[in-house]
Amino acid sequence: MGHNFFPLFVDLNGKRCIVIGAGNIAYRKIKTLLNYGAKVEVITKDVAEEKILELQDIKISTREFSMEDLKDVFLVVAATNNSDFNRKIYKACNENNILVNNMTSKVDMNARFAAVYESKSVQVAVSSKGYPKKSLEIRDSIKKMLEKN
Repeated sequence: MGHNFFPLFVDLNGKRCIVIGAGNIAYRKIKTLLNYGAKVEVITKDVAEEKILELQDIKISTREFSMEDLKDVFLVVAATNNSDFNRKIYKACNENNILVNNMTSKVDMNARFAAVYESKSVQVAVSSKGYPKKSLEIRDSIKKMLEKN
């Protein structure tokens, strides 16, 4: 059974966030975190998405993830392609009251990224409970509606 998520806007400016894994999905999450001012560290055995190496203002640690990495972390993104490993990360984070987003599960997480539309006067975030394509479609519909006015 899934969680019932409370919608909340959070200031990530200067917050320590780690992304475990370095593929295409990790790249997108890293860019989002950077856009909101997070201090991002990527922990990965190898960088699968070369574009990650071009990003500014991130720390890349090419090594195994350790539970010690969770010290003083605000948010974790479990972005490996190993669902069992991501579930272990989720459990460790959840037990330590750390926000965690898991790329391989709709339920083994306590935080979701939303599809966001921003203008000068409004910020709208959409979650479709783990179905990102649906969230993007709804966000785009809202964007069209708001930009007409």
